[in-house]
Amino acid sequence: MSEHRDTDTADVAITGDELVDTFPGYRAEDDIATLELPGRDAETVPNEEILRSELAAPLEYDLYSHQADALSALAREENVCVATSTSSGKTRIYALQIARNVLKARARGEESTAYVCYPTKALSRDQERELNDLYDDLGLEITVAVYDGDTERGKNRRRIREEADVIITNFAGVNTYLHDHDRWARFLSACDLLVIDESHTYTGVHGMHVAWIIRRLKRVLEYYGAEPQYVLTSATIGNPGEHSETLIDECVTVVDEDGSPTGPRDLVLWNPPPQAREDDPGEGLEGDPTDAILERVPATVEAPRLLSHLTYQDAQTLLFTPSRKLAELSVKRAAKFREENHYYTNPGRRNGIEPYHAGHSRKKRHGTEHQLKTGLLDGVASTNALELGINIGEMDATVQLGYPGQRQSFWQQIGRAGRGEKRALSVLVAEHRTLDQYVITHPDYLLENDVEDAVVDIDNDAVFATHLRCAADELALDESDAGAFAERERLERAVEMWRRAGQVQGALETGVSYVGPPRPQGSVSLYATTGEEYEVQLADGVDERHDPEMEPLAEERVLRDFHEGAVRLHQGRQYEVTAVDHDAPRPSVTLQPTDVDYYTRTQTDVTVLDAVSEKSRDIGDFTLHFGRGRVLVYHGTYDKVAVHGGKKKAQAIPTENPPLSIDTHLCWLEVPQSIEDALVEKYRDFSVPEMDGEFAETAHLGYAGGLHAAEHATIGVAPLELMVDKRDLGGLATLSIDSHLAQDSVEADADMNENAADDTAAPKNIAAAEATVREIAMGLKHEPASGWFIYDGIDGGLGFARAIYENFEAVARRAREHIADCDCGRVDGCPACVMDEQCGNDNQPLHRDAAVDILDQLLGDAGDDVLEDVPSEEYGGDRRPPLFYA
Repeated sequence: MSEHRDTDTADVAITGDELVDTFPGYRAEDDIATLELPGRDAETVPNEEILRSELAAPLEYDLYSHQADALSALAREENVCVATSTSSGKTRIYALQIARNVLKARARGEESTAYVCYPTKALSRDQERELNDLYDDLGLEITVAVYDGDTERGKNRRRIREEADVIITNFAGVNTYLHDHDRWARFLSACDLLVIDESHTYTGVHGMHVAWIIRRLKRVLEYYGAEPQYVLTSATIGNPGEHSETLIDECVTVVDEDGSPTGPRDLVLWNPPPQAREDDPGEGLEGDPTDAILERVPATVEAPRLLSHLTYQDAQTLLFTPSRKLAELSVKRAAKFREENHYYTNPGRRNGIEPYHAGHSRKKRHGTEHQLKTGLLDGVASTNALELGINIGEMDATVQLGYPGQRQSFWQQIGRAGRGEKRALSVLVAEHRTLDQYVITHPDYLLENDVEDAVVDIDNDAVFATHLRCAADELALDESDAGAFAERERLERAVEMWRRAGQVQGALETGVSYVGPPRPQGSVSLYATTGEEYEVQLADGVDERHDPEMEPLAEERVLRDFHEGAVRLHQGRQYEVTAVDHDAPRPSVTLQPTDVDYYTRTQTDVTVLDAVSEKSRDIGDFTLHFGRGRVLVYHGTYDKVAVHGGKKKAQAIPTENPPLSIDTHLCWLEVPQSIEDALVEKYRDFSVPEMDGEFAETAHLGYAGGLHAAEHATIGVAPLELMVDKRDLGGLATLSIDSHLAQDSVEADADMNENAADDTAAPKNIAAAEATVREIAMGLKHEPASGWFIYDGIDGGLGFARAIYENFEAVARRAREHIADCDCGRVDGCPACVMDEQCGNDNQPLHRDAAVDILDQLLGDAGDDVLEDVPSEEYGGDRRPPLFYA
């Protein structure tokens, strides 16, 4: 830390210690931790060393070292990914490269254009202003324009295509505009630079689509003779080079040594105080119930209190919330807290707090941004719309309502606070759930150098086939696309599929053209893989001003979240699903506005069928597999859950949903027989009083509860290592992995194999599937392995299961730490450690200690004497029951 920065707090409204001391109410010492993060001096390079004089001279400040490194790499005609902190000047890099290209081209009497892609429309407009301001300062006549769905049609769009030097858009737009690329001939033929801003946001299904849109764009650019360089700007992620190269299919130079300055920061990790649970006073606890923490004050209540308190202390504060509804609600709760608390002698003083989210009009959003920059607002409660670099000036403090899911997002958000090199304050208010409690109890995790990897998988054939059809519409596919657009065999398979469907004609040798319905680009949904898309419509008679204006929904999401009777939040409003039409030519979901005190949560039954291992590796005596399989998912019932308190108002209401069968990627872990035997013996006396049926009294129940808890925990902590959303993952713990595998790959009775190979015998519903699995299990000639599956919850796969396979030890270690360190005191755990609200078995059975034992054995952290010697007799009868728990 430099001398002028050390402990100077004279210009700081409130420090972390002062926040803890002044916040009204008693707090337990273990509930709050304050970390002091040092600042960083700027590292600069003289502008003249990097830029030509007409660009260097007008710039007020020298380049930061990472800006200079990136511009030098671009001068060497390399592609660049800049992965540095929030507000580190990444925009200036490509802005100056655009200026260099334009000056060079004009000197030759030619044109140079740049295509700049941002993830949101709000960010596009903000960056348009910033680029125009910079070019005005440089005295350059460079025309920058936004071209997206909000751009006025007709002459204005034509003028931009024909005259703009820089066009700003998003990938949903690029997907659409490629159909009419001939209208863009002037712009595309002169394109020297393609910019992908906030590239870390392109992961999962969305990342797959963007990767293929870029490949389609590259085909069209090549057709017009353009070979642009690429600049990708990213938050700090674990694999910026690999991720960038997967997106653009080009080599990339990574610039990640940040030369920008930052001030010191107080980081406060704030666990809300415990509160009693109405429906469980402590039953089922091990030891003294008073030592257990079953629930805490929700972060949705505590975070607005902190927002109110900080603004009262004259700290301009930005509260990040996970939804638009909570942004609105937090402003109301912040005002109410100050009014009701006698600590505040003048509760109305400096209480200018407003919500901010994409549901507001552009005019209102710009007004809020302006008031923040000019200091007219004391605070804002926002969704992550303000995470992605919109210029609002620098705040004094940030508050996060819950851990945002990844460290890169965490650092992006807290980076919005800090005026130059002055001290800043950031507060993370934890929810009572797995990720948040892990971060609170392991604060060093936030400071580790390794950040999550971003996951993009281009192996999903359904997504590939969708974009191949679009590519054939844009330009005929031919021999030159083999290897360039996709591997020849994959290309030929997809072409043959679409030829048989009557949507393409021709061959690669002579050219493959699209002949299907007009504009196949319109069928691309950037957030779904395949299957039917459902149109969202209002119920008859409802005023159109209530129209949610939602994008079409993927089938998987309709079955899980938009079944009839579901209550969903959208843009701060509640909607009830009144009808779902699965059978119409254009399937639809019908909504009507509602105002109720509950939300709905769907319960899910799952089983895995016909899994095939494509690769495997040993972890000690355990075996880990990765492969493909069929997952049958049935969102059969739902609960109504009170908005406040979380108490169930109604349970197990039928959805009337059909089952969903998805062909996807999985990884699965096989536990050695010796470890299973020892743990069955160790936990043979475990029981769950409220369980009934054939499994209630089995000696295997405790061990099965350990597998189930380990499955929940490894999925729950996966976002700590990888940029994944746990809602896109599913799992199944089982005592009979072999009965979930394709039966030609395991030793089974002949009649079992014959039945498994008969397509007509494939189970059509979840009950039949489970019966088939049990029948296979009982017919196996050998003792099957036990363990658990983790699968991608999207047809065709997402790449998440593959990433977990490759990083399984790291994920397992996080899971083990978190289960062991949870202070709930319950053998069956709590929502902060091993319970999962999406569990299809209502979180039964779960056994924390057994899960820790399994993970200790996996990681090699347990001594040989930890497990008892196993008697020679078998446990649980003549044969173990084929238990499996989602």
